Amino acid sequence: MIQIALFFLFLFMFPLFLLYWLRLFSFSTISQLVSLIPGLLGIAVRRVWYERTLEHCGKNLVVDFLSAIRTPKTCIGDNCYIGRANWIGLADIGNDFLSGNAVTIHSGNEQHGWDTTDQPIRLQEGKHRMVKIGQDVWIGSHTSVLEDISRGTIVGSGSVVTKVFPEYSVIGGVPAKVIRLRNE
Repeated sequence: MIQIALFFLFLFMFPLFLLYWLRLFSFSTISQLVSLIPGLLGIAVRRVWYERTLEHCGKNLVVDFLSAIRTPKTCIGDNCYIGRANWIGLADIGNDFLSGNAVTIHSGNEQHGWDTTDQPIRLQEGKHRMVKIGQDVWIGSHTSVLEDISRGTIVGSGSVVTKVFPEYSVIGGVPAKVIRLRNE
């Protein structure tokens, strides 16, 4: 039975890989397309896609419905769960990561330039950088991450992370601040 399921998964995925390798579709386009497949089939398709296309993809990755990773330069560790409707930019995510629904991990906090007023913001050059998420991090739903998150951190739902905090912090708010340390 498992062999039949794997065969059908291969038949479904092969055209997507071919379109990507021939550069007819971008990585982001296929990531968004496979994000639309519901249920266990969708989780399996996304796992196969990311295991074979990300710069590094650890074991046991679960990417839930409506979630997409924007760039193949992203690295993800072992035993990571990405909740529903997440959007992940350029990131290096450690082992044992958990995210709630509707989490956005941006490619840094300077994606858009805005220093000059003689040019529209949309035309000003920004800077993308790898956002590093430590291992054993849990990010609550509806959170926006613009800065690195240290190992063992818990981020409360609805937070906006704009700076780096010590390891094993519990943070929350807009902008996020330390609520307490986990090891106290």
